[in-house]
Amino acid sequence: MGLLFKEVKSAGRGMYLYYPDTERHNPYLTSLITVIRGDDSEESVKNLLKQGLESLSEEKRIVLAFPNPGKQGWNIRLLAEAEDDTEVLDKLLNEVGKEDDDPLKTNEIGIPLLSEMLRQWHLMNTYRYVIGVGEGADMAMTYAATKPESIAGILTFGGEISREALAGAKYGAVTAVLAGASERAVSYFVKACGCTERAARERIETFANPTNEASYVIKAPKSELSREIVFKVYEETFSKVRKINTGAVGDMDTISDLTGDEFKWFLDDESLGEKHTWLMHVPDNLPKGEKVPLILFCHGGSDNPTEAAKMARLHELGKKEHFITVYPWGSNTASWAVGYGSDDKNDKTEDEVFLVKLIDKLIAEYPVDPERVYMSGFSNGAAIAQVIAMLYPEKIAGLMHIDSNWPGNRWKPVELDINDITPMRRALEQKKDWMRMPVWYTYGTREASCPVFKGCTQQYQYDFWKKFNNIKVEETPPVGTDKPYESGVPGEKIEEIRPNPNKLEQFYTVNRFYTQDPEPKNYYNYCLMHDKGHEVAPLDATLGWNYVKQFKRNPDGTVGLV
Repeated sequence: MGLLFKEVKSAGRGMYLYYPDTERHNPYLTSLITVIRGDDSEESVKNLLKQGLESLSEEKRIVLAFPNPGKQGWNIRLLAEAEDDTEVLDKLLNEVGKEDDDPLKTNEIGIPLLSEMLRQWHLMNTYRYVIGVGEGADMAMTYAATKPESIAGILTFGGEISREALAGAKYGAVTAVLAGASERAVSYFVKACGCTERAARERIETFANPTNEASYVIKAPKSELSREIVFKVYEETFSKVRKINTGAVGDMDTISDLTGDEFKWFLDDESLGEKHTWLMHVPDNLPKGEKVPLILFCHGGSDNPTEAAKMARLHELGKKEHFITVYPWGSNTASWAVGYGSDDKNDKTEDEVFLVKLIDKLIAEYPVDPERVYMSGFSNGAAIAQVIAMLYPEKIAGLMHIDSNWPGNRWKPVELDINDITPMRRALEQKKDWMRMPVWYTYGTREASCPVFKGCTQQYQYDFWKKFNNIKVEETPPVGTDKPYESGVPGEKIEEIRPNPNKLEQFYTVNRFYTQDPEPKNYYNYCLMHDKGHEVAPLDATLGWNYVKQFKRNPDGTVGLV
């Protein structure tokens, strides 16, 4: 699409945007690189594009943003009497997904309409990187120090970090490649990234964090931006690290590699009757002649199979645990249809039909054990995962969804009747009294519906699954508990899991609930990760898998143990 200029009213500032010549809505990953320079001319942007950035954008599917400084330049020292340029950058970068400055049209609960999702470039906050050149290098460092949650990686040519920026720094890790930066700047990023190991080779110094391979600093000699350098930094750093929404300032994480013979794309496949797309991972170490488990992981709203795979990384677990993973793309290529616009009890969305047919196809064509098919998903994908599990329990051995905010409104209480929620009503109407579904559900304590309160999305979910599984349904308090890591209704058993000795503030509280059957079973688990926002944390999938993998769906529809 090329270069264009966009004025953003909310920021009172403009920026140049360069969009690659590719479909804006595609099943792959598109990342964002923001280039902060010292002037506001179009000529400086064009010169930077010629020095390798245009080629990088086109070859690697990257959107480029070139924000303009104010009339007095960048407020590097964060002077109170001047405009706060870190806030300006936030406002500008929140508008990079579309060419115009028109507000997004949303539904009644603030979710962008499908038409709005499809007209935007989908740029996940996880994959934001910054390049600073000239005077822009100083601003890039200031932004990374005071807004580390907004940046995964930084490349600067020269640059100093001001004392004022250090005073306001959050010391959140941002992986950094610093060419010719000041010693003070290098020292800041080394400390922020938790680097305690140093290695030197020729004129390059590398500072490493021994407990996080994605958090490091490279100190290089002074140089100028060039095609060779931007491609090298992209290949060796930007394409390898991401920022995840765990902790108030985020954490650095590696990016999963989706290349190789174990992965197969099905693009616009018509074998199910309509065109559908999914990404499949079949490990090359599966036991010969044996049937293995299958997990379907459904992406979040606006996301796609690539983003889902890099977020959940279930295929990496599948390699170790010997199961097949499939990442399907919603029928409308943006979101999953869970609203069900009809009161007809036989109403089925295209997504419901698609996923059920896909499961049957995979069982027929691959070494999939039909008794060990599991559903998972994130956000909007967690909603459709629940729908399939509740409507087709005879096909699903366990459910391990993450961060669902369906049904209801995540931001405020609403009064809902389960009988007015089509899939829930259908599920309860058609289920046999003895039917059960093992569920492991993970939610973050920095999510909107936490602490849990009466009328929030979480209450309707766990009330339904308790009812489905013959677990006592207790009334949720009207206001949240003062302990955000607790469930609105505490589990019959509560346990803590602290997986990371270096992040003791990030722990899981598992609320376990048991059936009222003659032999009580733990078939519902509400697992809260403390200090997590709307995100799949590194261990979310592992904990869910460790629970559901013990169950299978017997031919008669009952739950059995593997």
